[in-house]
Amino acid sequence: MQKRSFFALALLLQLMVTLGLGIRVAYGNSSDMSPSGLIVCGQEISGLSKSQVFIHLKNVLPNAVSYNAQVYPLKMDRSYEEIELWLDKVLPVANGSWFSVVLQNLTRPSISISANNVCLNKDEIITQLQSLSNTINKPMCPATIAYSNGQLLMTDGQAGRVLDIEGTWLKMSQEHKRKQVEAIVKVVPALPELKDLSKTKSVLGDYTTYFNSQDLPRMNNLRLATSALNNHLIPPGQVFSFNDVVGQRTEAAGYLPALIFDGQSVIRGDGGGICQDSSTLYQAVRQAHLTIIEKHTHSLPVSYVPKGQDATVSYGILDFRFRNDSQGFLLISAITGTDWVRIRLFGLADDTHPAFLKPESYPILAK
Repeated sequence: MQKRSFFALALLLQLMVTLGLGIRVAYGNSSDMSPSGLIVCGQEISGLSKSQVFIHLKNVLPNAVSYNAQVYPLKMDRSYEEIELWLDKVLPVANGSWFSVVLQNLTRPSISISANNVCLNKDEIITQLQSLSNTINKPMCPATIAYSNGQLLMTDGQAGRVLDIEGTWLKMSQEHKRKQVEAIVKVVPALPELKDLSKTKSVLGDYTTYFNSQDLPRMNNLRLATSALNNHLIPPGQVFSFNDVVGQRTEAAGYLPALIFDGQSVIRGDGGGICQDSSTLYQAVRQAHLTIIEKHTHSLPVSYVPKGQDATVSYGILDFRFRNDSQGFLLISAITGTDWVRIRLFGLADDTHPAFLKPESYPILAK
């Protein structure tokens, strides 16, 4: 009886040791194995080791951008490093005795890793997409119009393109099947288009004033400002600023001291004479029936336009501004002769801004 009891006890101890060793092998040696129910990017990968899960993630996450049959690989060092750190938290290595390891594995809950859990490092990807945009982006070339040698000359524009950095990043962050993601590139249409500029063909204003060709500094300044104004295009609805277009009248810009009005006195100042440009332009704007936003009159009468119909300017202080309230683009043609400056406004004529009827052989010689 005692022998049978001892034999039964021995069998029980052997069974416990066998079970313990089996559990040790099954659980203790697989403490970094993914638990049952582990889903990564929609795929169940239960029973894989941490390193196997990491390899799987590297295989399903995109690592390149393509455009026009060109593939641009991306560096993923920071992204992969963060994924490894994240997996250390999700699948920690069990510590302690084999029995505690068994308990930790048995009690580990099922985990679902979604696209929201596993992400690429946004800063790493965005930085590379910004650099890639220098290769993909292409500037838009607008259609142009210019008045030269008695005729309006037009050239067609060309559309540009720009890499949508944020959109491409979002597309990459949601992709878990293909290693290459087609970049999102937006087309930038050419503005203005040739069809818009082709309507700019009527003369809405045309005015000429005369100057003393012997006053060389003044003539120099006047011609510099005329050159800045020439072939300047004003979109419909836009406000034109003389100071913005001509710029600051400095020695570095080529302007010379010439006579200007200072209150009731006449002194020398940089850019003297360009008020004849602004006043000539003002007369053409009046003829075109455009809205005047800002205009100032000289403190003393001038010789080149009727009294009170001049437009003085001073950079940063006084400006001449008007709005192109016609229905089309407005082109300024500004040219000088031996002793005259002529400014014409080409645009789209309508009932409010009719075509301007000018005399033949205009401008005429100075009296």
